[in-house]
Amino acid sequence: MSFVVLIAAGLIVPIFYRNNIFIAKMIAVIAFILAAYFIYQGNSLNAIFPYFVLDKATQLMEFALLATLGAVSLALTGFERPLIAQMLFLAGVSLGLLETNNFFIYVVLFEVIAIISYILVANIRNFNNAEGAIKAFIAGAVASGIILLGFALFSFTTDSFNYAQMNVSGKFTLIAVAIMLAGIFYKLTIVPMHGWAADAYSQVNHAAAAILSGVIKSVILVATFKAFYKFMIAYPLATILIFSFFAVITMTLANFMALFQKRVSKILAYSSIAHSGYALIPFAAAASIYSYAGVLYYAIAYIFMQTSVFLILNDLRREAGIKYLKDLKGLGKRAPLHSFFFTIQIFSLAGIPLLAGFLAKAVAFYAGVDAGLWVIVLIAALNSALAVAYYAWIIKHIYFDEAKHNAVIKMSPGSLIGQLILLAGTIYFGIVAADVINATVSF
Repeated sequence: MSFVVLIAAGLIVPIFYRNNIFIAKMIAVIAFILAAYFIYQGNSLNAIFPYFVLDKATQLMEFALLATLGAVSLALTGFERPLIAQMLFLAGVSLGLLETNNFFIYVVLFEVIAIISYILVANIRNFNNAEGAIKAFIAGAVASGIILLGFALFSFTTDSFNYAQMNVSGKFTLIAVAIMLAGIFYKLTIVPMHGWAADAYSQVNHAAAAILSGVIKSVILVATFKAFYKFMIAYPLATILIFSFFAVITMTLANFMALFQKRVSKILAYSSIAHSGYALIPFAAAASIYSYAGVLYYAIAYIFMQTSVFLILNDLRREAGIKYLKDLKGLGKRAPLHSFFFTIQIFSLAGIPLLAGFLAKAVAFYAGVDAGLWVIVLIAALNSALAVAYYAWIIKHIYFDEAKHNAVIKMSPGSLIGQLILLAGTIYFGIVAADVINATVSF
């Protein structure tokens, strides 16, 4: 029923959003709440179609997904209204991607989400939006081609696409998996397949960037771990070498690049890429019993904090034309609410204790330690310390520099409620880790 509710709402919303965006937003929020209720009752795609399974870990990720999309819906303004329907379709497809236990369906829904992402970034208002959308589309098309090539090769090596029954032996299987991962790494913005994201996240509409970098990446992260888990267990040495290598170069290069950026959205884009590197550590540590907990925790924490910072930046850009670091000077006095939410989520991204970002890194790193990847975890810890530099630089501009303008920037009621929802997620998962650990212990 959750899938039906979301798709039905996505079809209804366009009737209203041109004349009354408030009604459209309320329809979307109600649909997200109803979908969450049906998921809580265990009534999702698993009740309609075969090849879908709804377990506690998937439920938890879906609750985070629906809460985040509901928060984004509340924060949207007039010209962003098409995103409401697109998010409803995205939510429905994401439920399928998270719940499926069939590799063929995983690939199909992965491509459907890619198509929705192209539509999301097509909300073009200026040249920069157009350039960012084109870069996202080209990278996505290349990634899709690579994934389909790898899947075509893999289809010759197995008699079943069910996760539990797939054949994962043979050199052609290993080649097929390597090809598919190359395409998926485009979507996860892993170095060296990251270049498009550094530009696209900073150039497209920031509300779309919040969904693209925060929501879609988190969903793909969890779904990919489930889809490739059997491969990773079957090839432990290759898993450690591949994911450790890409984790290290991704987090290191992205953090160094972020240090030299002047545009706030570009800093957040490289920060997003760096977090993709941290999130690969549980993949490398797939043999650990905490690996799935590390991936799930990172995805849940990331979906709240990354979506929040881009939504706030979207407000600031729209209301005050804020784009560069220098524009943030004195923002604490000009926009106290925006600054408060932005600061808390930045602290979470930096890994400050009692916030979700800290526990996400702690669980992900512990999975690495449990698998014996001490060196990788040490490098990740040093990268986290390096990242504090550019996060602190942002906070310094907001609270310790004098503003060039005195105009007050107010936060709309919708944005305020949306940010409170995202903040609640960041704080809750920064204090309570038992939900994620208990949900993944039997994976």
